[in-house]
Amino acid sequence: MAQDSAYPLISVIFPVYNVEKWVEESLASVCSQTYENLEIIVVNDGSTDGSGAICSRMAEADHRVRLFDQDNMGLSGARNRGMNEANGEYLLFVDSDDVLCSEHVMLLYSCLVRHNVDIAVTTMTDFAEHFDREMLQVGKEEVLSSTEAIEIMFYQGRFDSCAQSKLFKKGLWEGIEFPLSYLHEDLPTTYRVFQKTSSVAFFPSTSYGYRRNLNGINHSVTKEEKVKTLLLLDKMVDSFSAAQSDLTDAAVCLRQSFAFHLLLNATEGSIGDDSRKRIQKTIVENRVRVIRDNRARTKTRIASAATFFGWSATAMLFRLAKRG
Repeated sequence: MAQDSAYPLISVIFPVYNVEKWVEESLASVCSQTYENLEIIVVNDGSTDGSGAICSRMAEADHRVRLFDQDNMGLSGARNRGMNEANGEYLLFVDSDDVLCSEHVMLLYSCLVRHNVDIAVTTMTDFAEHFDREMLQVGKEEVLSSTEAIEIMFYQGRFDSCAQSKLFKKGLWEGIEFPLSYLHEDLPTTYRVFQKTSSVAFFPSTSYGYRRNLNGINHSVTKEEKVKTLLLLDKMVDSFSAAQSDLTDAAVCLRQSFAFHLLLNATEGSIGDDSRKRIQKTIVENRVRVIRDNRARTKTRIASAATFFGWSATAMLFRLAKRG
């Protein structure tokens, strides 16, 4: 596609922190999109390796790449900076160790326009070492109500709460930022953007390659900074409960799943006794409700049931599942 004013400007938010091993491949996959009317906002979030130099060189080679350096503020701070600098009509988030098929942006934009919605969503394809950008598969499109879409995210179904692989009308983010100094910042944030629209278009595809990084946040040992996010999920559940929302059960299941993630990735001394007891209390208070919810993820229901046999049995089940 030629760069054409008939196509609106899309701002790609691209946070970077110590990813020199992968950032060149990732940024190159953004620059090579068939949808060319992009501004690629690279926020170098205080990298201490060669990531910044790589991004600087690539910015010189492509005028659409706008590089911003800042002291380390974490992924939330980098994304918020990117949104503040964005001039586009739409926002797209890409993590700097992931890889896109060249049609990724065009697929999302075309789907959004075709269904006259403000958010288009596709799936993410996990990979460890190599992502084949040529093996693109695209499934059937459908339109969901915002409530249906949030329910899918909370139950961690066809797509989840990650900001990536979603194209947003920029105005939906007005008044919403990612919380600073929290990990798993998508969980209490993305759904709020979905609440500001009536419908969402979705299609499955292999256009977004999500690098399964064993050193990343999702696989890291639970520490106190991770536990803090549970407070935000408590507030989320309380707000749905107070509104007597149909999404309350789904929100409870998301919090339960996250509580298990925290507990089962905690090691001896990695969190304090008070935090451990608080996580366990959350799980116990909600386990019957989750077990009875047929829409909840099977492994969350099984883990909830296992707690009736004690925490040692739950941990053993977790270790067996990881080994399998």
